[in-house]
Amino acid sequence: MGRGLLCAVCLVLHVSCCMLLTACADESIPPTAQAFIDKYFPHTNVVLTETDDEDDGIEYCVWLNDGTKIEFDAEGQWQRVSRKKSGVPTTLIPQDIMQYVKSHYPEEVIFKLSKKHYGYKTELSNDIDLRFNDQGKFLEAVD
Repeated sequence: MGRGLLCAVCLVLHVSCCMLLTACADESIPPTAQAFIDKYFPHTNVVLTETDDEDDGIEYCVWLNDGTKIEFDAEGQWQRVSRKKSGVPTTLIPQDIMQYVKSHYPEEVIFKLSKKHYGYKTELSNDIDLRFNDQGKFLEAVD
């Protein structure tokens, strides 16, 4: 009897957790955000979406099945892409930033790309942060 009760409790917990994750994964994101995912991450699926109600609107945080994390603003415009396994897609990175990284850090990969008020911030695979203006011109490196 004790073993049967334990199995029943485990089953209920498992089903409850699956329902919770499914509910989170089914949250809708703006069409602009979905189009961004389809364009830059075509062979992935959304596994989890969280929303955060900020003063300036809802923000979305999306996790893909390859470990990528993308943050979007209320309109669905990307704000940050983090991809530790294989790096941010080079097609997403502004050309001037990509050229700077290739010539100054040829062995490194951009793991994180963020939009900031001054332009862009990148995090390299060696944990160095690089900052660029909104035209992609280098501003500074931060260890």
